[in-house]
Amino acid sequence: MCEKGGIAMAKVHLIAAAALIALPLSASAQHDHSKGHAPAKPVTKAAKPPLSPAEGASIKILSPTKGQVLKGDKVPVEYKLIKGKRGHHAHAYVDGELMGMFENEKGTLNGIKPGKHILELRVVASDHETELDAKDRTEFTVK
Repeated sequence: MCEKGGIAMAKVHLIAAAALIALPLSASAQHDHSKGHAPAKPVTKAAKPPLSPAEGASIKILSPTKGQVLKGDKVPVEYKLIKGKRGHHAHAYVDGELMGMFENEKGTLNGIKPGKHILELRVVASDHETELDAKDRTEFTVK
């Protein structure tokens, strides 16, 4: 195949891929799923995988301190991380929702709404998915 033909085919594939991406989600299902089928079972939330063994990893939140009141939507975070055999970085959860990832032992969480919150830091392996059984929690308030 000549070079121009290869480029032309690549353009066709890119255009087709772009067209698929641009379609709204509802456009891909335009037939009635309810006819002739049993009612759908309720969707159950998948269970979280168990935490992997810490293997020497640990984490301690230094800031914010328990009960600390902060002004504005930026929350400075500081912690001490011991990586152990598999730890790589920390995931920051606020009220159970992943809000950030830190490789340094200092950082800032942005967009935290006013109110009382629970910050949980979890030690995570380099694959960004394997959370180790090494975590710490604290409560703070944003005004």
